[in-house]
Amino acid sequence: MKDDMDLHVVVHYPAAEEPFKDEHAKRNETVGHFKVRVLLAFALIEGQGPNNTVISYTLHHGKATLENMDQPLGDVAGDQKALQLKLSQQITQGTCW
Repeated sequence: MKDDMDLHVVVHYPAAEEPFKDEHAKRNETVGHFKVRVLLAFALIEGQGPNNTVISYTLHHGKATLENMDQPLGDVAGDQKALQLKLSQQITQGTCW
């Protein structure tokens, strides 16, 4: 599959009314760069939360967690022209002193 072909990417986030859709995502765009765009679209911020918690978000493709932020979306999609992803939120309790 050519790197210059666009991907149709849909990201589902349970707390959002509508999924994020990008019909022209580039296959060579990294997961990390795409995640930044998704968080902006959903108006989400990673980092310090209330009550000494840390909030983070993770993209998933099927049951696989997309952990390599340098991985191109085209590698995730393989030969597919469309990519369905899920965004999940993790809240971690910080250290109490």
